[in-house]
Amino acid sequence: MAALITEIDAGSLAERVGLRRGETLLRIGEHSIRDVLDYQFYMTDDQLLLEVADKNGKKRCIHIEKDPYEDLGLSFQTYLMDKKRGCRNHCVFCFIDQLPKGLRDTLYFKDDDARLSFLMGNYITLTNVSDEDIDRIINMHISPVNVSVHTTNPI
Repeated sequence: MAALITEIDAGSLAERVGLRRGETLLRIGEHSIRDVLDYQFYMTDDQLLLEVADKNGKKRCIHIEKDPYEDLGLSFQTYLMDKKRGCRNHCVFCFIDQLPKGLRDTLYFKDDDARLSFLMGNYITLTNVSDEDIDRIINMHISPVNVSVHTTNPI
């Protein structure tokens, strides 16, 4: 996965080292960038090696020395730098399915994204989380992850 750089803050570290709009962030150090969690996790070091590619696919590496946690000043095509992950369950008690018709479209999206649980406080079921996602939550110490637990009892 890679992330398209759409904006560079004026006067930012990214501008000073020559990053450009339209380039794609491929890696920070040895780590491919899958999404916002990877970006935020790996950019906290005081020395970074960024691999970027231009619109034609030509790659270059940029070494950056910075304060730990210093923001680079980059914006990406979407906040998550990846697609939202929706719920694939078909629960009889799903509150999204019980919403009235005619509301704004975003209210009907069944979010089940562990990243949004951590970043925004959303609740997830964990039924749509892969083993790789669980390993990542553990390795990156992603907490809290808000879990929604439901039950149906037979009659």
